[in-house]
Amino acid sequence: MSSDFKKYRMTRKNVLLLAQAIINVHGKIAWQDYASDSFYPDQHSLTLNEIKSSPEKFERFRNEFAHQMYSNVINDEMQKLENDF
Repeated sequence: MSSDFKKYRMTRKNVLLLAQAIINVHGKIAWQDYASDSFYPDQHSLTLNEIKSSPEKFERFRNEFAHQMYSNVINDEMQKLENDF
């Protein structure tokens, strides 16, 4: 793990790095919507291509996953991707 914790801003490049890092760590981008009134929470998922091609899906991803930029594991993965990029 990286010893330096980088403070990321929500630029388009960093959001795409975040999406790729989540896929690398978790295998997919998925979340449950607990705001709905249904007994079982709605399942949502996105692909990296959907995020890149759709401004609405980009914003949805950014709103749902911005907090994960400050996870140590995800942050380290983002730094690796940034160095490879």
